[in-house]
Amino acid sequence: MPTAVYNSLLGGRVVIRRVYFSSRFKFIRITLLVSASLLGSSTAIAQEAAASIGLKGADAETIAERANQSSEASGGNEGEIVVTALKRATNIQDTPLSISAIGAKTLTNMGITDSTQLARSTPSLVFRENGNGPGTRVIIRNIQSSGEPVVGVYYDETPVVGSAGVSNDAGGSSPEIRLFDVERVEVLRGPQGTLYGSGSMAGTLRLIFNKPNMNETQGGVAGQVSTTAHGGPGYETQGFINLPLIEDKLAVRAVGFYRDRDGYLDNSRLGLKNFNDTTSKGGRLMVRFKPTSDITFDGLAVIQDTDTFHSNWFFPTYASGGQPYDASYESVQPQKDNLHLYSGTLNWDLGGAILTGVASYSKRALEYNYDTSQYFRNASANATVNSAGCRNYAGSGTAACSSAQLGQYRQYALSMAPSTAYSPQDTKNSTQELRLSSSGKSALNWTVGAFHAVRKTGIVSDVNAVDPATGQMIVPLTTVPTVAGNVTRPATVLFRRVIEDELKQVAFFGEVGYAITSRLNVTAGGRYFDYSKTVTGSVTVPNIVIGNGLEPPTTSKASENGWVFKFSADYHLTDDVMLYAQAAQGFRPGGVNQVIGLPSALGPYTSDSLWNYEGGIKSSWFDRGLILNVDVFQVDWSDIQSSAQTSNAQANGSTFSFITNAGNVRIRGIELESTIRPLRGLILQASGSYIEAKLTEDQRPVNGITIAGAGLKGDFVPNTPKITAQASAQYTYLLADNIELLTRADMNYVSSAWNLYQRTNAFQQRLPGYATVGLRAGVQAENGDWGISLFANNLFDKVGLSTKGNGALFGGGNNVRTVSIAPRTIGIDFRKNF
Repeated sequence: MPTAVYNSLLGGRVVIRRVYFSSRFKFIRITLLVSASLLGSSTAIAQEAAASIGLKGADAETIAERANQSSEASGGNEGEIVVTALKRATNIQDTPLSISAIGAKTLTNMGITDSTQLARSTPSLVFRENGNGPGTRVIIRNIQSSGEPVVGVYYDETPVVGSAGVSNDAGGSSPEIRLFDVERVEVLRGPQGTLYGSGSMAGTLRLIFNKPNMNETQGGVAGQVSTTAHGGPGYETQGFINLPLIEDKLAVRAVGFYRDRDGYLDNSRLGLKNFNDTTSKGGRLMVRFKPTSDITFDGLAVIQDTDTFHSNWFFPTYASGGQPYDASYESVQPQKDNLHLYSGTLNWDLGGAILTGVASYSKRALEYNYDTSQYFRNASANATVNSAGCRNYAGSGTAACSSAQLGQYRQYALSMAPSTAYSPQDTKNSTQELRLSSSGKSALNWTVGAFHAVRKTGIVSDVNAVDPATGQMIVPLTTVPTVAGNVTRPATVLFRRVIEDELKQVAFFGEVGYAITSRLNVTAGGRYFDYSKTVTGSVTVPNIVIGNGLEPPTTSKASENGWVFKFSADYHLTDDVMLYAQAAQGFRPGGVNQVIGLPSALGPYTSDSLWNYEGGIKSSWFDRGLILNVDVFQVDWSDIQSSAQTSNAQANGSTFSFITNAGNVRIRGIELESTIRPLRGLILQASGSYIEAKLTEDQRPVNGITIAGAGLKGDFVPNTPKITAQASAQYTYLLADNIELLTRADMNYVSSAWNLYQRTNAFQQRLPGYATVGLRAGVQAENGDWGISLFANNLFDKVGLSTKGNGALFGGGNNVRTVSIAPRTIGIDFRKNF
């Protein structure tokens, strides 16, 4: 093993490029693993990193030993991984990608406990909670729209998918994932379509958890007690245990967690206070098996169940000077989100190549409600003798109904309030991936592989009656015991639509990298994809007010195949300054709308795709006292999928939106990440992005059908802030042997955005920009074994709006609903490893 390799782990650069030669496509994972060891993680991690690049035995052990010596030389401090929470660890500076890596200690110091809070740590990463149902939309570089996800979310090697839902918007329901016992989080910005596929058109978010340690019994607990402004107290507890069952051969690691948070929403109509309580519980079980030194198998089982209420609330009251957080609807809006995921990953070192196989299966059950009462009240109040609903009710065909019939129809429509939309959805997803990567020391390196996935979703979309006294949905056809005997309630389902959605994908991919010189490297890659979408829908309980009759099951299909490509080059000006350039393509599947009364021409929509052109510089100065990384990019997005309504449908009060291809978009932006260590113990960080995403043409009509509020050339893509910014200051001071004081302040800023294309659209809503501040202070063991801290998130109790929307379903343009960030939360947390 060359001495240069060992020296590189102490801060050199030469061998990093040699490692880079040996396995281009494992490089990100390897360098993160090695840097984790350098920054205070276990010896086992360093050994795994060495094994990943084909080093074994004494070589791997020496790497681990040198890594620990390096950590001890810096006081066992994980300061570097904290510094690089918004950027890369030192050796990741040599990676020609816009990638951020956030380590476990940084997540702890920032108080980040779930995936939706990661926007506080990374430029151009935004999470927007679904306005109607469970889940969030993950956005990178302002690449966001309805349809399939544009950001791939991975639980280690396994993609985590959303539900297609009634509107085919799987990208809007990414689940919240608890972050405990985390090794690191990776945020890859820009298309990753070559290696990660259709879900990574804008980037990839990888949540990588600690694996079983084969040689040490370990455990840990953590807890938190907090109180939320406008609400009440909450708590959470979590723990892990690691057990080697057969030394160097078999080990298990189990993680459990439970969270109970008091709500902060009120309902002045129903007299409810702080009603949106949240309970979340679950765990992970991981098994690592190494039958030989060349083969490693990792098994994973995850269960995560969440019971809560939707957090949208009625905006007009607040806009007119009232209090925020008043969900003053006629019904409550409970949600359930249950995720079960199982996967197995095999790595086999064949000597000169590494074979990796991944198989996974997941089940996700969603149930959610949202209030529809005002829709029926408006339908009643606005009905005329020429309204389609009145004519259908009276059976008058195209002729106007009479005044008497109009009065009866109005009472009929009014009888459907209060009511709630209720949608249970079950999604099952299976994936298989097999890839082969080169290993060993060579200027030429490569990866080839194949991928297969099937996602099946069953959806029921009801409108159900509600008990006006409690706001609770009346369970249909329930048998109720009485003194006189069992009584069956009358059917309370006012409307029912049933949808079955299936998406199948097959892909073959590969990348090849070559080191032309010791400083210049080039890479090219491609992916062939083939997908098919099948959607079957029916209406089993019709509703005249909504505007439909019985509809038998009808099936629609869409399919497509094609290629995406990637080309990149990087050049090291010095050991501390690297330039890189990249052109990469991304795509996502199209599909078929299943919308009541939608013209057939608007049923299918095609895939959309983009090219990302990017150049950047990564640099470190003054012995890494200053790290500065900057990238600029342009994205040309073709045939963007977008949510819309037809003008006629909107005029008639259509309840349902659909997806269509809106046209072409150009996105231009700049991202910056910086870290300064002006003195021992003090770390200052700043990062941010400035991005503009605009239509480059008017939104195209489909076969002559006009889209209501269609976007015009120069309109900004909805829900895309121009500016995101993050800043932090952290100071640690050694109080005594192995005891240090930690103080930290964080700031996160998101600029304003609009929720639709045209600002003249009657339904257009502005999302004001907002900034939040977090503070943390406490004492902890310098080696990370224990800690206790006081914290305040959203210190100034900012009402930051992340989503706003209105429309016919919510009762018209004046009935705006909004989703906001959590109010100020103050608490104390603690942790102890053993």
